[in-house]
Amino acid sequence: MQSTPIRDAARTAGYVLDDAQLAAAEHLEGLLDRLATDARRGPRRVAHGAYLWGPVGRGKTWLLDRFHGLAGGPRFHFHEFYRALHAEVWARTGTPDAMDRALDALLGDAPVLCFDELHLHDAGDAMLLSRALRNVLGRGVTLVATSNYPPQGLLPDPLFHELAEPLIALLEAELDILPVDGPVDYRGLRVLDVVPVAPGWRGGAAVVPGSARQLADAGLVPPSPHEAVDVALGSGRSVRALRASADVVWFDFVSLCAAPVSALDMLSLAERFGRWVVTDVVPFAECHVNTQQRFVSLVDVLYDRDLPLVLSTPGPLDEVLAVPADRPSPPDLARVASRLQQLRQTAHMSERT
Repeated sequence: MQSTPIRDAARTAGYVLDDAQLAAAEHLEGLLDRLATDARRGPRRVAHGAYLWGPVGRGKTWLLDRFHGLAGGPRFHFHEFYRALHAEVWARTGTPDAMDRALDALLGDAPVLCFDELHLHDAGDAMLLSRALRNVLGRGVTLVATSNYPPQGLLPDPLFHELAEPLIALLEAELDILPVDGPVDYRGLRVLDVVPVAPGWRGGAAVVPGSARQLADAGLVPPSPHEAVDVALGSGRSVRALRASADVVWFDFVSLCAAPVSALDMLSLAERFGRWVVTDVVPFAECHVNTQQRFVSLVDVLYDRDLPLVLSTPGPLDEVLAVPADRPSPPDLARVASRLQQLRQTAHMSERT
């Protein structure tokens, strides 16, 4: 008889799973049972896996995290996995088994790998990831991944899409493709001011309208000019912060997002600072698409690490993030807009940030 730990966790939390979530939970529970059977049979592994895809806010990450909590093994966000994989492969450049040894360093002998927010917009990422996942599945590792895209939607740029076709074929052949596409964006259910301040990402806020007075009213003391500091990014590069202390960093939106700061730089900064404030967010209708993309990367990194973010914006988030139909916008903007809806619309913090 199949165990039901993921469905039990939902009931315990008071969640009612929709049909798509329920089907995915049942499938993941089946994977857990097969993993237990493999473990009893001895060291030989049989590859299993699932690819959960659907629109933002449908509970894919919640399902993945429940599975990971029960199955164990490494869990990566795409940005983190790509950074770590690239570094490990680069360190072994010139050796014939560079990929195999890199994955040894990242995975060890873990029988399970969980991979959140798989998305591809770069041809180089597609080719490297295809090699890596072919190796992973060849080891008999159970892979469970989430994405906002069906496999055929990865690397959607028609100029480069064919470079992702080997990866797409691999995913479709080796993993069960599970749509988690119910009608409700659960993250889009706006958090009200009356909800108690939560830790982590949900402890963040959007101060609207964002001005020095509103920030002060919310308990945030704006930095003075003499507190500005250059924060090192590596390779002799830096980015200007309005304030940086042992655990807290405060940036002006333009200084951070209009600067040549990569997603890997954001990851490095998130490892150093546990609380973030970004002030004077510029409406996306007035921003270059590269500036918008850096903000998307920042939100993805902080959300995945469950770090609080306080934003000061000139208006409601849905208006600030709106991009005219005739202008380019980041492909994952909808996901970020959904995640930002979890921020309270007013900050109430008792300590100086």
